Amino acid sequence: MNDVAGGSGAVLAADRTDMDRSAHNPPLRSQYLARCQLTIILHVGSRRARSATTPKDYLIWPRTAHPQSGIVALGWGLLSKLSFFLKSGVRSTMRICLSLDPSRTLRWHLWLAEALAEVPGNDVSCALAAGSRPLPVVFRLLLQLERLLYGYRVKGATDPVEAALRSLPPPSADGVDVLIDLSGEEPLPSGRRVLTPLFNGLAGEIGVMAALANDQDLLIELHDTARPSESWTARPASVDREVFAATLDSVLSCAVALILKALREEPSSAVSGVSGPPAAVPSLGALSAIVYGTVASKALQFLDSLARGGRSWGIGWRFDQAASLLDKGEAAFRVLTGDSGSFLADPFPFRHQGQDYIFVEQYLYTKNRGCIAVIKADRSGTASAPQIVLEEPHHLSYPFVFEQDGQIWMIPESGAVRNVSLYRAIEFPYRWKREACLLEGIEGYDTTPLRHEGGFWFFVSPRLWRSTSWDVLSLYRAESLTGPWTPHAANPVLLDAALSRPAGAVIRHGGRTLRPVQDCARRYGGAVTFCRIDALGASEFAQTPVGRIWSGPFGCHTYNRRSGLEVIDLFGHVRGLREVTTSYQLLGADVSTLAQHGRSLSRPGGQPVGPAAAPRKRRASSPILARKIKG
Repeated sequence: MNDVAGGSGAVLAADRTDMDRSAHNPPLRSQYLARCQLTIILHVGSRRARSATTPKDYLIWPRTAHPQSGIVALGWGLLSKLSFFLKSGVRSTMRICLSLDPSRTLRWHLWLAEALAEVPGNDVSCALAAGSRPLPVVFRLLLQLERLLYGYRVKGATDPVEAALRSLPPPSADGVDVLIDLSGEEPLPSGRRVLTPLFNGLAGEIGVMAALANDQDLLIELHDTARPSESWTARPASVDREVFAATLDSVLSCAVALILKALREEPSSAVSGVSGPPAAVPSLGALSAIVYGTVASKALQFLDSLARGGRSWGIGWRFDQAASLLDKGEAAFRVLTGDSGSFLADPFPFRHQGQDYIFVEQYLYTKNRGCIAVIKADRSGTASAPQIVLEEPHHLSYPFVFEQDGQIWMIPESGAVRNVSLYRAIEFPYRWKREACLLEGIEGYDTTPLRHEGGFWFFVSPRLWRSTSWDVLSLYRAESLTGPWTPHAANPVLLDAALSRPAGAVIRHGGRTLRPVQDCARRYGGAVTFCRIDALGASEFAQTPVGRIWSGPFGCHTYNRRSGLEVIDLFGHVRGLREVTTSYQLLGADVSTLAQHGRSLSRPGGQPVGPAAAPRKRRASSPILARKIKG
């Protein structure tokens, strides 16, 4: 039997005999319509516990029933509107309670409460646990020390915001629909569905600290009583694993996104990744050692940077019309670096009228921001100095250049001003004009367009709260390049530091569609992984890791190839480096767990994507060593 509250589009009615009799009897007609409305109200109001009325009273009244009867048609119209109203109200109303430890009322809890309250119909409340487990004193001292060392100030994820959270109303006396357990205490307020986040197997922020102390990959598991056999999972990135405040900002921002995603999707719509072993809680002595070890480590790194000139980004390039790095397995790349006042990253090749160009981000230390530059590359092995072709008052990078409808376009990264903008070449390659704003109000990074099945797609990594943006992937679709752009139904489709952020244009290789992604699981720009796109549609996305680029001691977070010109970028001690050997390795059955968590927050199914479109990029290092950390 179809269910009004479940969105079937049918309307529940009383016995068909009553319907037939009421069409010709005014008193019965009034009673009949009243009974129909009451039946709907009772039915919708008791979605979880059916009324005791016999099944005969819940027959389906199809639109085609007795079309000759005007009163039946009128009844259908009234009931249809009423059922739509009731259905919409029931489906959009949700009573949500945050269970908090009174000693740990933190800003990330407020971010979650505010995001939940923004959803129409949500009723957000707060319950304080009877017991308390405050953060260890050494933990709080470490965060204060980091604020002094690295300039972290206000609005961090672990800042106390007790007054704002205590201002939330208490939960309803008859229970709530969803309880989010952020206290780890028993007993909990009653709730039909309970969500409990664990950080590397531990409740509370101390789990993040334990993971760092034990040198584990960061993992969030969201236990959900609506799907007890499997957890929602996310694998967040960290700007610097030795800066705990920054790591907590990233991980707790990701936890908020994961909780919101779990509440939006049906419990059975996602497949959990493989959980890691529970972490051991470090002792206070171990945490104290971390405090002093962090300071000592940073001091040594600073002295090393002075002695060796520090690490920065550069680009590698090579010509090979016959075979790519993915075909050869290993290849030598010439290296280009910026001068003493800049670095180069995010290379995108483009060939126009017989000339090869490499568009790059050129980051200027004097202005503390990036701009877009172009390099002329010659097939004899020479390259020109970079020349700036696009500069704005804000940071620009990741210059995705492509041709469409007889024009040459560029979509550079402009997350600093919270938009995605489209530029057109009016005098290629040196003059560009901003033609349109494609997405507004999103701090998106490394936007990578793709033509697929007659439409356009964007792969983009947004920054959420105080996250890094390295561990989030969202998709958008439009019928034309200029939009309007519609977000994917499952956004963010991935929360995974190893497999989310774009690293270049989607390519076709060996009959497969491959998406280069940045592996930021251990550090920003650690390597580039190639993921086969298995499904891409309005409500599905799936990918499988199949290969990986390694550049020895150097990090890498961009790969592109066009017209035989192949480019990468490199992070490390690249000054004075002339050439680097880079390898590509296939991923085998031993990385099946990677394949699983690559789809851990995606929906299976869909059709293979068609021909692809263009490029990718990003930057970062420790707060002391790097002149800037890319978005």
